[in-house]
Amino acid sequence: MNLNLVYNMEKRILIVEDEIIVALDIQEILEAFGFTCFACHRYADAMRVLMEQKPNLLICDINLGSAKTGIDFVREAKVIFPQLAVIYVSAFSDKQVAEEAASTGPINYLVKPWNENQLRISVDMAFEQISRSHKAAPAALPDFTPMEKKILTYIGEEKKTKEIADLLFISEKTVKNHRYNMTKKLQLPNENNSLLLWVLRNLLKNEA
Repeated sequence: MNLNLVYNMEKRILIVEDEIIVALDIQEILEAFGFTCFACHRYADAMRVLMEQKPNLLICDINLGSAKTGIDFVREAKVIFPQLAVIYVSAFSDKQVAEEAASTGPINYLVKPWNENQLRISVDMAFEQISRSHKAAPAALPDFTPMEKKILTYIGEEKKTKEIADLLFISEKTVKNHRYNMTKKLQLPNENNSLLLWVLRNLLKNEA
């Protein structure tokens, strides 16, 4: 069984901004330069579009007008798409917010009011970095063991830990240990569905 990363090099951008007029303004600017954009102003809608459209770049406001922030959205999005590039746009410029945003590994942080030239330069730089990273390490996977690859395949088929243990003739504890180790290798949060979401959104299962 070969496991290959799925990556769409089309320049697709998801814009998440609580002010819909601002979101549409960003979309209009970037589409004029040939980018494919999807604009959302609600957290749940943005997550749905993320799953459906699989963008390369996320432009995200920090204040989304709800209990969850843009930083929360980025963290959740990166569980599903670890390679997703991020540019924050925000009126917040204080140190605490900037440090929290920086912990999610964004490419840039634009403080409002930004201008069209700043936006275009940031997006161009983001796609240049995306291109370089994938040329340097195309479709690279962590160093999974043969057993881990088998378990990943079953996880992608949405089998439970007990089912995987029975199929591989190993204990449930051993499966859980392998899952924990793979989660660490992928630098995913230690949550129930993080590994499943990563497999479903980033891997294709092809018979060797």
